[in-house]
Amino acid sequence: MNRKIFEQIISKIPHLTADGLMDISDATFQMKRRDFVRSTLPLGQTIAAIEFLSTIGKSGRFSRWQRTNCTPSNLKDIIEWAVGKPVSEGAIIVASIYLGFTMGVQDGTKAYFNFLVPQMEFELARFANVQQVRMVVGQ
Repeated sequence: MNRKIFEQIISKIPHLTADGLMDISDATFQMKRRDFVRSTLPLGQTIAAIEFLSTIGKSGRFSRWQRTNCTPSNLKDIIEWAVGKPVSEGAIIVASIYLGFTMGVQDGTKAYFNFLVPQMEFELARFANVQQVRMVVGQ
């Protein structure tokens, strides 16, 4: 992933910001879009997200489970834990598209992807265990 490829991907999704897909009529959209396009931070976050997502397989079709669970907002914490740094929802979307995952959209602003269900179920269950341990030890 380099800057040129990053810009090519985001140019195809005009309502993409670091916060994910946004309603373009939102008062903060223009500022958030400009920051996402111009800042160097989203590219670094995208590269970090690629590190985790490149280990995930693809399914051939979308399922109800994916529409609910394979969303950037649902996966943000697990990806941040896996790569050890903050990652925006927009960066997760760009990384997923770069890796060839198919994006579906609900209600115009809720993205989801065709990540392999058994693998994601395992990763999310493992992360839930980590979260429980972190709560016990106070982190």
